Amino acid sequence: MASTAPGSGCCSTRRLTARHDVIVVEIVDPRELDLPAVGHVTILDPETGRQHEADTSDPRLRAAYAEAMRSLREHNAEALRAAGADHLRVSTDDDWARLLIRLLRRRARHPRPARSRSATH
Repeated sequence: MASTAPGSGCCSTRRLTARHDVIVVEIVDPRELDLPAVGHVTILDPETGRQHEADTSDPRLRAAYAEAMRSLREHNAEALRAAGADHLRVSTDDDWARLLIRLLRRRARHPRPARSRSATH
């Protein structure tokens, strides 16, 4: 799931997990979870090219942003669970190798049922 847009990649992830053992590693930079209070900014929407003005010192805007980010992460985690993929969230502050090893050890102790494989695979 390369995109962070809600629902993006859901069907393709489900198709992938139907035949393969999938681990999705989500890399989270804590600096992206909260909107910094830097005052008035102009934000460019890369999809539409439209510019938006925002006052990042407004606590309501920062709270709405934090909630939107939390909701997005929760939605993506639920979509991955529903698709049958393992999900490892790693902060840029974390020791990603240690966390991945922990996940792989847990999976070794609790293996999943074998996935169906096609004859052409």
